[in-house]
Amino acid sequence: MINLEERVAACWSPEVRPLIVEAHRCYATGSARAAIVLTWTAVCADVIEKLRSLADDGEGQAKRLVDKVEKAQGRIDAAAIKTMQEVESGGLLETALDVELIDAVQHRKLDQLRLDRNLCAHPSLSPLGDVFAPSLEDARAHLAVALDALLIHSPSQGAKVVARIQTLLADTAFIGEDFIAQTYYEQVKRSAVRRRLVNLVTKHALLEVEAKDLNAKEIADRAAVCLTAFARRDRDLVRNELRPLVRELSQKPGDVQLRAVGRLGHLDLFWETTDPVLRNQINGVIAGIDPSASTLAPHHLALLSLVAVDEVRALLPALEPVFRQLPLLPKAAVIARRPGPYFVPDLAGILQDAGSFRTAETVCQDAVLTCAPFLTTEDLTAVLNAWVNNVDCREASQMPEHASTLYRATGHLPGAVEAWRTFTTRARELRPDWEYYHYSEVAAQLPPPPEK
Repeated sequence: MINLEERVAACWSPEVRPLIVEAHRCYATGSARAAIVLTWTAVCADVIEKLRSLADDGEGQAKRLVDKVEKAQGRIDAAAIKTMQEVESGGLLETALDVELIDAVQHRKLDQLRLDRNLCAHPSLSPLGDVFAPSLEDARAHLAVALDALLIHSPSQGAKVVARIQTLLADTAFIGEDFIAQTYYEQVKRSAVRRRLVNLVTKHALLEVEAKDLNAKEIADRAAVCLTAFARRDRDLVRNELRPLVRELSQKPGDVQLRAVGRLGHLDLFWETTDPVLRNQINGVIAGIDPSASTLAPHHLALLSLVAVDEVRALLPALEPVFRQLPLLPKAAVIARRPGPYFVPDLAGILQDAGSFRTAETVCQDAVLTCAPFLTTEDLTAVLNAWVNNVDCREASQMPEHASTLYRATGHLPGAVEAWRTFTTRARELRPDWEYYHYSEVAAQLPPPPEK
């Protein structure tokens, strides 16, 4: 059941909030007629304020109505009153509909509020001399509609929000999923606009829709970030938009399909909408990857990184065998694409097998540092032992800096200080004549050992 008090407190505009608070107070005290009149008053004030905001942003249709209102404001004469009556009788809600502040269903419900407000303010309009007597249920319904359709929302338009998302996807300063979801998706409460947003990013992420002067693959990668954020907020909506577009994906070239799977394969919703034919096709591609290759194409790296997802390993059985056969550098590159707990048991072995300074630096950066948030004390100890006992790891020029980064990420673990103290002590013993590889920066951050 709708909690009106919470909705009232969430009213977007500080100027409109006192009006809807008063309307709710009338409803709560049994004054249905006054509640309906004040609810309509709040709606009018809210729409005018939002249209003024949109007019400032260059919305021409909103500006025309705002100019009309502002000419009448500050005057108390017959002409001004007539102007405002004309605005309230039709122009206000019609303009709100045209600029997508509300949709057609909400327009119909708010127009019924307007009609009921007229009957409340002018009871003689009722037929046969009856006095219109609204019920408290009527007042509550109008309050709920006004709040859900308008008052709790910021002045964002459907078309404008979609256009802003398109611009953001192409922006060189693309920020990421949380910003997009919080700034756009969560600010737009109307289901039709949310569906358009999800449809837009789904099309880009899956089908690499061409965009003028833009790199379709880069836009698709960013759109996949958006879709991941949206899926955490409304799985059903994302599933519904994925389903028909995944069917379109089957008609796309093979490289487009592979890139789409690499972007969205971590989402269980994606696999729910695919068929066995596509899954078998992707599994066949993975099985055909040459595991002895020294480098892998980006779309192959993205595909193989799905090995980190338990459900995907079950759907694509070729993933794990191919990943296990990869040389060190491609394996580390795969881990860097999707770091997670699955890779943690491999980290010590990767450092142990590094056969050159540059290989050690690369695999440490790509695999160990990216997976640092998932390490336990036991894992950390194994990693540090492999590191200090492999001279190519221990004496590579970038490794002291990598060690400092890893310490900052793991120093909070219980027992980590002792593991790091053992590591720095051993490094100093193994190369007493070369202070650079004593990992002094880490050693300096360690608390003094407990007194015996």
